Amino acid sequence: MMAKIITFALIFIALAASHLLIDEKGYVLISFNQTTIEGSIVSFTILLLLVITALVLLGKVVRWSWHRLVNTKGHFSRKRKLKAQQAWNESLWLFINGEVEQAATLLTKTPQPDERQDYVRAIAAKAALKQGDVVKANTELEAISDDNQGQLAALWLEANNSEQALALLDDKMSAAKPTSAVLSGYILACLQAKQPELAAAQIAKWHKKLNWSDTQWQSVFERMFVIAPEQADTLFNMLPKAVKAHAIPALNKVKLQQGRIAEVLGELKKLLKQGQYHQLADYLQHSTQSNNELKLALQQQLKKHPDDKELLFSLACLCNAEGDYELAAKIFDSLSANPWEARWSKQAQLAYEKMHTYEKAYLIAKS
Repeated sequence: MMAKIITFALIFIALAASHLLIDEKGYVLISFNQTTIEGSIVSFTILLLLVITALVLLGKVVRWSWHRLVNTKGHFSRKRKLKAQQAWNESLWLFINGEVEQAATLLTKTPQPDERQDYVRAIAAKAALKQGDVVKANTELEAISDDNQGQLAALWLEANNSEQALALLDDKMSAAKPTSAVLSGYILACLQAKQPELAAAQIAKWHKKLNWSDTQWQSVFERMFVIAPEQADTLFNMLPKAVKAHAIPALNKVKLQQGRIAEVLGELKKLLKQGQYHQLADYLQHSTQSNNELKLALQQQLKKHPDDKELLFSLACLCNAEGDYELAAKIFDSLSANPWEARWSKQAQLAYEKMHTYEKAYLIAKS
C-alpha cells in the first residue's frame, strides 16, 4: 500500500515540477456543471497529497475501531472459555487424586464445551458409583454418545450391568489382536455375568497378553471358583500350565471349604515346615475338616514359638473344624490380648457361639 502511495506522490511531484523545465507556472481547471475549480499544479498536488494522507489515516482509524469492537464482543465468550478450561484442569487433578465427587461437582457448576460432555458424564457416573447411586450412574452412562460407549465397559461393570459391558466388548474382542485392557474388561465382565467357563476359555486363549500381577491373577481365580466351586477342578484343568500356578491358592481354598484337606495336606505341611505361617493361616481359615497329623505338627511348632499368633490362629481353625470349640475359644481369648485382626472374627464367632458365650460373639460381630 505504501509503495503505491509513494509512486503516486512521485508522479504528482514530477507533474508539479515539470513547469519549471519549460518556465511555466502550470494551470489546472476542473469544471462540473455550474461548479469550477481552478489553481496551479503545485496547489493541486499538495491538496491531493493531503487527501491521500487523510484517507490513509482514516483507514487506520476505522481498522483500529473495528478490531476494538470485535474484541469487545468476544470478551465475555473468552472469559467463559477460560473459566471452563480452569475448571476442567482442576477437575482432572481432583479425579487423578481420587476425589471423584469433588471433580463431578465442579464440572456440574461450570458448563463445559460440547466436545467434553461425554467425559463430564463419565466422571459423574464414576462419582455416583462411588456414592452407591447405581441408578444415577446408569442414567449418566446411557446419555454418553455411541461413539464413546466402547470405552465404558469398566464403568458398566461397576454399575452391575455385565450384559451391557459384554455387548460393548464383543466387537473389540472380535478384532485380530484385542488389547490387554479389552481382554481384562471382558474376562471381568464374564465373571460378573457368572460365566466362569467363558472367562477360563478367554484366559486360556489370551493369557500371554494379560499383564496381571500375581495378586490380580489370584483375585480373578478366587472370584471364578467362588462362582462355581463344584466346577473348580474342571475350570482349573482348562487353564494353560503357565497360568495354573496363579490359580493353585484359590483352588486349595475351595478344596478346604469342601472338606478335601487330604488333597492339600502336602502343601500345608510344606508351608509349616518353611515357616510360612501367615499363608498357612490364610488357608486353614477356610477349612471345614481337621487333620490329626497337621494338628500335631502345629502343636510341635507352638512349643518352639508359643506366642506366634499365626500358629495360634491356625490351630484354632483346626479345632473348630474338628468340633473342639472349647480349645478354639481359649485360643481366641489369648489372641484378644493382641491387636485384633479382622480375619480372625469369623472363626472366633463360630467358637464362641458354639460355647454359648454369645456376649463375646456379639462384641466381635459389632466391632
